[in-house]
Amino acid sequence: MKNVDPVSLLADRQFLDKLYTYAYRRCSTSCEAEDLCSDIILAVLKALRQGGEIQHFYAFAWTIAHRVYADYCENRKKESARLIPAQNPDGTPSEADSLSLNPIEDLLLEEAQRQNLQEIFREISFLSRIYRKVMVMYYLEEHKISDIAASLGITETTVKQRLFSARGTIKKEIHKMKNSNQNINRTLQPVSLFFHGDGSPNGNDPCQKAERILSQNLVYLCKSEAKSAGELARELNVPMPYIEQELEIQCHGLNGSYGLLRKTQQGKYISNILIIDRDEYIAAGEIYQRYVQPFCSCLTAKVQDNRERILAAAPVGHKDMPLLLWRLTREEVWDFSTQVKKELADYFSDVPLPQRPFTTLAVADYGDQVSENLVYGCDGIQSEGIYGYSRVIVQNMYGPRLQAHFHCEHNISNDPLLLLTIRCADGLPLSSLSEQEQEIAARAIQCGYLRKNGDSLEPAILVFSGSNDPAGSFLNVLGHLSEEACIMAHTLAGELAEFMKKHIPPHLMGEYRFYHSAVTSGFFHNVAEECIRSGILNAPENPLGPEGVLMILEK
Repeated sequence: MKNVDPVSLLADRQFLDKLYTYAYRRCSTSCEAEDLCSDIILAVLKALRQGGEIQHFYAFAWTIAHRVYADYCENRKKESARLIPAQNPDGTPSEADSLSLNPIEDLLLEEAQRQNLQEIFREISFLSRIYRKVMVMYYLEEHKISDIAASLGITETTVKQRLFSARGTIKKEIHKMKNSNQNINRTLQPVSLFFHGDGSPNGNDPCQKAERILSQNLVYLCKSEAKSAGELARELNVPMPYIEQELEIQCHGLNGSYGLLRKTQQGKYISNILIIDRDEYIAAGEIYQRYVQPFCSCLTAKVQDNRERILAAAPVGHKDMPLLLWRLTREEVWDFSTQVKKELADYFSDVPLPQRPFTTLAVADYGDQVSENLVYGCDGIQSEGIYGYSRVIVQNMYGPRLQAHFHCEHNISNDPLLLLTIRCADGLPLSSLSEQEQEIAARAIQCGYLRKNGDSLEPAILVFSGSNDPAGSFLNVLGHLSEEACIMAHTLAGELAEFMKKHIPPHLMGEYRFYHSAVTSGFFHNVAEECIRSGILNAPENPLGPEGVLMILEK
């Protein structure tokens, strides 16, 4: 087993349960068992980080567990020796301990001392790296101050200062915890983040580094307030080594320049992306929601006035108005939201705008259900030199009623379904297909790319072919926004700007365009549902169907 991810062990509930059972059977209390189990896990993780190939992981892990338990027994024996009262040669308590004659009091004293040690060890694990290191070396490894200074390359005075500061922090935290009756066994917040991207994500998408629950909760805690590594460690109840490592990952991101977190000049961490709580997201969407019916009324009037032009601009063989209108509705919503964005610029003219190829934000939700079902997205892919075409572009929408056929990093040239669809642009006889190609055709029909027309295959999706913007006349067939729609966009922008200025953190105010983009995705959902109710659109029979898919073949 090579390159084992240490943190992945924490997700293996069965492995953790076995370790805890092992520890519980060898300890007198559940608290001791938790400490021993934690020590074993830390030792396993430390050993894994040393690299090398591990043929039998569980044998490796249990060997370390037995070794840690042996050390634990030895340390417990030493601790007990310090706590047992000194005795005279005849077995009676010495004069120094003549006041500790009550065995119940001795037991309570021993338990109190043990708990104090546990609290101290716990607080050491929440110290930052420079303070944690000197505390471990001095108190646990029993190194001399001079040796610590030489090992760390610092002066002895610096070592003493760090020890003094660390002791003060530990005393303060233990005192605070006891006075506030805090529960030591805190758990991670059950927060899930649904990421919404804008731009080209190839090599730029930092959310690819935030798939774990620890990552998402860490970022969420920094969404509007800068926090230190120590504050985050205590809030998440996760030792500092893990927090420090995770902070580095989230600041670095995927490309080293754009991460989900940023470090402040004060050494704290704050979110580098907008994080919108679900209730806030819904409230922002309700501003747009108030304009759904009047927008749909404008759309209906435009469709009725341009029905013949729509059919004339459609690809040959596509006379199904609801199918055509799925795409045209998206274009109309896009034009409307673009107008709103232009209007918003007047309200945010004093903030600098970020310049990057890709920007992400997240909608935060509690529990297993995230807010993905509230929005529609649209991804586009392209390739060059396929079957003689200079460029092939394919776009697809996805959301509550439409399942995504692909996403941005999908490769057209490696997709047999799309390749066959390109070949069928002008029709393709079924008899010309090999047996393997017939199987591919069946799958393409099932997912809505192709359909049968007699003995031939033809595209079920919208395919436009030509040399100069072949899809332009169709996508622009409804023309510019009506005057009524422009007035709505102006009013909506004012309401939305007021809302966003109350909710967007000051350091991310320049990201207002992407906040608006996420809200607009929900607007398309509401418009689509209203259009289905009014009969302009049909509810797709198959979520993985032709609705919303458009292919452009440039010659």
